[in-house]
Amino acid sequence: MMEIRVPYLLLPIILSIVGGALALYHGSFDVVNFFLFMAVLLLLHITVNTLNDYYDHKTGIDFHTKRTMFNGGTGILQKGLLEPQQVYRAAMGCFIIAAVIGAYVVYRVGLILLPLLILGMIFALFYTQIFARNMLGEISAGLGLGVLPIIGAFMVHGLPLTIDCVILSVAAGILTFNLLLLNEFPDVDADVPGGRRNIVISLGTKKAAKLYSLLTFSVYGILLIFTLMGVLPPLCLIGLATLPIAFKAASLSFTEPNVGDSFFQGQKANVQMILVTQLFVAVGIVASLLLI
Repeated sequence: MMEIRVPYLLLPIILSIVGGALALYHGSFDVVNFFLFMAVLLLLHITVNTLNDYYDHKTGIDFHTKRTMFNGGTGILQKGLLEPQQVYRAAMGCFIIAAVIGAYVVYRVGLILLPLLILGMIFALFYTQIFARNMLGEISAGLGLGVLPIIGAFMVHGLPLTIDCVILSVAAGILTFNLLLLNEFPDVDADVPGGRRNIVISLGTKKAAKLYSLLTFSVYGILLIFTLMGVLPPLCLIGLATLPIAFKAASLSFTEPNVGDSFFQGQKANVQMILVTQLFVAVGIVASLLLI
């Protein structure tokens, strides 16, 4: 349970709920497909988590990071509580099970879901070793644990892709992009010799904090503009309730990542904002049904 980082599996669950809520708003909901797709997302997220722990142990990155609940891996491999090959086998086991369940979901829904599934599996399998080493880590995270899950969780209910689904998937992608971006700040000194290349290393923490803040508030702009335009369900505006948390995360992103407790509090606020905003949006979508 520690190795697969159970507390961090809330995100794929919430993304599934957002996509499912929007499908319900459009008049379709398949309970079996909903839970099957959620299982695929959870298993692929576990794959990413465990492979990240495995490869960061192999490259030595996790021997040189300041370990917190957001950085430095689980510490399980460094403490010798598990062997690297045990973690690797667990990762590949989850990946294979996800592939089997995913194939069954494609069988139930149709081949239209296959490209999404394949792309998501590529991101899960190669995130640490390829994408995170070639300036694509944040983008692959945003797509693989933001855009694609929302679209997939919507389309598994037999619905064609709609503009409101695309908009919410983009917002989710930005939030997950930012989740990874902010958590990269404290690891710069360990990531560089470990072979990683990312936006924080390229821009430096101050410019990366500006990018993080801009992207964070762009999500609220997306929710506000497209809800007022009538594209999104009207009560999606409930998601704006987390703006104070976003201001806290954005302001603390400019503090020194490895000095004191301020940056860590910003990371906590970031996670809270990402999860609660999307949960509120899901609640708003379902509540909007009462207005139809």
